[in-house]
Amino acid sequence: MKTANLALMISLTMLLVLPADASAAVVEFELLTHADNKGFLPQQQNSGGDRLPQTGDDISGGTLNPNGCFSFNFINPDAVTEPAGYAKAIHSMTGSAVLDIDLQAGGTVDVVSLAFEGYIAPSKVSAQWLDTQTSSGTYAASNASNWAFEASFNWCYDTPFAGAGTADMKFEDYLWTGFIIPVSELTTAGMAATVLDDPSGYFGGNFESWLLNKVAPKLPQSALYLLFAQGETHPSWTNPMMDMTTDGIVGETIIGYAVPEPATIILLTAGFCWTSGLRRRRKNIL
Repeated sequence: MKTANLALMISLTMLLVLPADASAAVVEFELLTHADNKGFLPQQQNSGGDRLPQTGDDISGGTLNPNGCFSFNFINPDAVTEPAGYAKAIHSMTGSAVLDIDLQAGGTVDVVSLAFEGYIAPSKVSAQWLDTQTSSGTYAASNASNWAFEASFNWCYDTPFAGAGTADMKFEDYLWTGFIIPVSELTTAGMAATVLDDPSGYFGGNFESWLLNKVAPKLPQSALYLLFAQGETHPSWTNPMMDMTTDGIVGETIIGYAVPEPATIILLTAGFCWTSGLRRRRKNIL
């Protein structure tokens, strides 16, 4: 019994003296979708709108998917100022993004991988992935800092125009800005303690109300963190077949969730197994 208690005490002591970055881990954020997601376009091509689905100006139709879309890209080949102009192509996305991040303490962030796909037009699938593994970013894990998140990385855009598996556009030093907020903070009180918005200005309404009433109810019960990130920039290279130049604009909204396993649970489980092993060993010796 004394041996078992000593083992448990050692386990708990190790837990208490862990460095501050012990919770840093590779975390996967799954893009938010729901039962209505059909893989169609979120809005009509060449249309206006606030560029955020689940809002009052969504456009419905047989090939459109406003009710099933949260994450999406739009492509504006003529580089008309958004969101007042138009987007020639808009598509909803599914997939995941993997970050190397400390969700509890914040600090530096790296984008480990992207695996997004969606319909740029009916029956025409697009995809995006990291061009290189070089990335950098930061995360401020507190409401006083508005849960601020940003990351800079290089990525490729694969559209149907030159065939699957080809890089039709490339982006260098592409910047995501937004926030990663604990789901427990998606409450009226949580919103009162922080200031959240969409950095690209796609939404002219009450953004925090949209989060509470449209986004939060769609999250799975196991979700612990919500990722919201936006980027808008010119591609560094583009395939001429796309009717797109480096003067064009690509805008993006990412909404995902994570169900990470806290490091403390792993360590306590390890401590329990260690103690149990010692008990079995002691019993065998006796």
